[in-house]
Amino acid sequence: MNIRPVRSSGGNGKSSSSSSAAHIFITILLGCIFFYVGVMSGLQMGGANNDSKALGGCPDSSDMVGVGDVTLSEEDKMEVEEMVKTILGEEFAKMDGSDISKMDESDNSPPEALRFPSTMSSFIAGSALIEKDEFTSLLDLGVPVDKGKGTGKADVLMLYNTERSLPYSYKSVVASDGGLTTPSIPAKDALENCESLHVVLTQNPGTTQQCMAIMNHYESYQIARYMRSGNPPSVLIPNEKFRSISRGHTKTGRDNLSPPTAKDILSNFKDLSNYFKHFEDVTAELKPILKRVADDKGTVIVQTCNKGQSELLMNFACSARARGLEDVLKHVLVFATDLETKELAEGLGLNTFFDEKNLGKMPKTEARAYGDRAFTMMMYAKVVCVQLVNFLGYNLLFQDVDIIWYQNPLTYFYDTDKSGDFDIYFQDDGAHSVRYAPYSANSGFYYARHNDRTQYLFTTLLYNGDMIKAWDSHQQALVAILTDHASYYGLKVKVLGRDENEFPGGFHYHRRRDYMKKLVKGKEDDAYIFHMSWTNNKDNKLKFFKQMGEWYLDEKCVGKTLGEITEGGAVVTELPLVEPCCLAEPEITCYYSDKPSKTTCNGSPTIDKGGKPFW
Repeated sequence: MNIRPVRSSGGNGKSSSSSSAAHIFITILLGCIFFYVGVMSGLQMGGANNDSKALGGCPDSSDMVGVGDVTLSEEDKMEVEEMVKTILGEEFAKMDGSDISKMDESDNSPPEALRFPSTMSSFIAGSALIEKDEFTSLLDLGVPVDKGKGTGKADVLMLYNTERSLPYSYKSVVASDGGLTTPSIPAKDALENCESLHVVLTQNPGTTQQCMAIMNHYESYQIARYMRSGNPPSVLIPNEKFRSISRGHTKTGRDNLSPPTAKDILSNFKDLSNYFKHFEDVTAELKPILKRVADDKGTVIVQTCNKGQSELLMNFACSARARGLEDVLKHVLVFATDLETKELAEGLGLNTFFDEKNLGKMPKTEARAYGDRAFTMMMYAKVVCVQLVNFLGYNLLFQDVDIIWYQNPLTYFYDTDKSGDFDIYFQDDGAHSVRYAPYSANSGFYYARHNDRTQYLFTTLLYNGDMIKAWDSHQQALVAILTDHASYYGLKVKVLGRDENEFPGGFHYHRRRDYMKKLVKGKEDDAYIFHMSWTNNKDNKLKFFKQMGEWYLDEKCVGKTLGEITEGGAVVTELPLVEPCCLAEPEITCYYSDKPSKTTCNGSPTIDKGGKPFW
């Protein structure tokens, strides 16, 4: 099989006899209609004879219309005519515009030489190439898709499993070899006879000499991986036997997806035991709060925070107020993991829920680095708060506290012309690594519609808390479960790609300078939020926000409790922290010349080795 992207005209190898296909179709259809006429006539004659015997004579000739030697009443004639119109209408409605001419032009002649031999005829009847960008414009796969044109990844290889699935106008060139290369055809034509479609996403990992085998067998819905290595598998050994390996196994011997240990499993048992013990009490307390907080579409905006991250939560609330989004803040529910955070959030007008039974033992300090103990423990809080809200019947927008809004993000998900019809939407993390394949979903910003599929998704994540403990990542565990639930239960997942402009985050901040220059200058109107992901610790998040001109929290409120901010005085207003803490205009401070900034910071040092000035 010779596969090269040569564009086909679609007219190669057409049969001269195929032009009569439409005439044959009409002849058969009319034959069926006349048969029905005959049946109706027979019934009419039989009915007339019976009536004649009953009445002692023949029906009045004035009520009959001649049809050859058979007579039909006006009523039956009208019924036959209506039936003819209906059948013709239904048959021609199945064809879209040019389908009659397509039947005339379709290639129904048997190819002289099949591209695939008879030993494969039970599962491959032909092949074609489709432009990747055109294919993904017709079919939203949910996963983030990088553009194909000009990348060396521009085409999709289509394999047709049966002769009936071959496209009409390209049947000969798709099925036959005849010295031709695999043809490239329009995506719409390529898919026209496909009643179902299996999509396999794959790429060559690094410089591995990878091969692919497709075998007719009991359907697996999974890709089995093998590598030449010792037993048990470790590093790549070229002359060894093939050994079964996990999706996370690399040729250097590293496995990114090691299973949880007994310690992880027992720790999760303990968390679950506590959760089940208090489930009824917690949900009884939470239900009236959710009813009060949810918007008119049944959505709650969910956050969780401890004292160590409270500055970021406060900046989020203050920046939203500065942009006139205080009405949207009414639908935010903060799952505070300590009383200090609860008081700070309420002081800024945010609704709170302090689940002391499940979250009371969370650390109060911020995570100093990705994956440290405080980070991992707070991941459990992210699981519980979302599972409870969704289980009680609400849609939810979950977001980390290192986020600011440019406009109300819920309007995007409510507009199905923009967002489509999916169960759950994620910001693209941007790190398209094997750990997060195939979705690369960022677990710090996502919207989920309540239904049976999302309810079981979040409950499954709760049950699999040991994966979070083993991998030090809530995100990695969630993506692993997403993959299975999409396959088993038809969960519809959509990741808002990193090449799009509506939901920027750390990838854009560090990798898309042209986009960030427009964003910080207020020239990117499509953006709904900004998420300061891909940032190692809270200190850098604060600096980056200040440099971007997105810091709206007064310095005197940073790292303080409610009592310290109000200097121990009595709280006499409903929103005691808005006036002393929220700035009307952002604080702008330069820290690093090589990071996005509202103003030129070229006099500042760089943070990245070999970093170049942003402006």
